[in-house]
Amino acid sequence: VGLPCFVKPNRAGSSFGVSKVHTLDELVPAIEKAYVEDHEVIIETALVGTEVSVGVFRKKNELIALPATEIVTENEFFDYEAKYLGKSDEITPARISEEETRAVQTVAKNVYDLLNLNGIARADFIIQDGIPYFIETNTTPGLSAESIVPKQAREAGMTLLEFFEILVKEAS
Repeated sequence: VGLPCFVKPNRAGSSFGVSKVHTLDELVPAIEKAYVEDHEVIIETALVGTEVSVGVFRKKNELIALPATEIVTENEFFDYEAKYLGKSDEITPARISEEETRAVQTVAKNVYDLLNLNGIARADFIIQDGIPYFIETNTTPGLSAESIVPKQAREAGMTLLEFFEILVKEAS
């Protein structure tokens, strides 16, 4: 994995228990912090690049990938403060090439399909040197008016009412 790396609980949300580790001395405390949130811990390489997120949902048996959102954080990574305390900018559509956009949307839809997901999910990526790396899927993304997915739905030309109506119809 190498350094720097991320240590995070497997099933915690909102970046609770996540640490970015730069030195070996930071590794054990980071693992202990992650174990507070979950009994399974993930350690992964810290990629440097552009962070983007793509919402995916199903409409009449067709998978729809929403416009990508670029996440620019004031902090070292998209942590709790960045997500909920205004320490980040979320730019929709993301400032990435059309090719990168198509790539992350395609992978997001493939992951959604492979995991047999329903409703709305969000796939997160780091684009490093023009190559998108899939990081994780959020199967319960925020849905407040200022959350990422509703912003993507608006960018795709839907009102939130229209978007939620689609999700409700698909769930029934």
